Amino acid sequence: MSESSNHAAEETLLPLFLKLADRMVLVVGAGPVGEGKIASLLEAGARVRVVAPQATERVRQLAEAGRIAWTPRPFEDADADEAWLAFAATSDADTQRQVAAAMSSRRRFCVAVDDPPNASAYSAGLVRRPPFTIAISSNGAAPALTRLVREVIEHVLPGPAWVAHARRLRAKWLAEGTPMGDRFAELVRDVKKGD
Repeated sequence: MSESSNHAAEETLLPLFLKLADRMVLVVGAGPVGEGKIASLLEAGARVRVVAPQATERVRQLAEAGRIAWTPRPFEDADADEAWLAFAATSDADTQRQVAAAMSSRRRFCVAVDDPPNASAYSAGLVRRPPFTIAISSNGAAPALTRLVREVIEHVLPGPAWVAHARRLRAKWLAEGTPMGDRFAELVRDVKKGD
């Protein structure tokens, strides 16, 4: 393991959930990896700008439909000007470094996909089961293991019946002033009774 990747694995990160609705996010690279990032950003309501000489068919379709803005050329530093966040999703090391430097000079974050030395932020493995959003990160050190942990959590996370029951009990607890420490045990007892 190189010194820079070893350092990335030792960093302590602050997990955040970003409100990206109506905020411009730059994606540099429009291959299969960039396409996946674009889909996640659209789901979050971001205004997505893509810069890449070539694009997958799906990225082209999104651009033609007006869902994203695609500039079919190599990245230029000025592309970072309006971005709140950038995803460097290319296989070109020089471009990855250029995107990271452009974002850093503007004091903005860059997710450099599979490139921890150029990343100031990392994507997380996500589990979405409303009302829960759970993010898992290995600090960029082990993306495949992050996926495995995500799949395990998806398997054991309580289903909709638990959520509905917890919401009903919460209303009761608030009305009765039930202390926070007593709530979990009651939730587990009540759900088990219903099995």
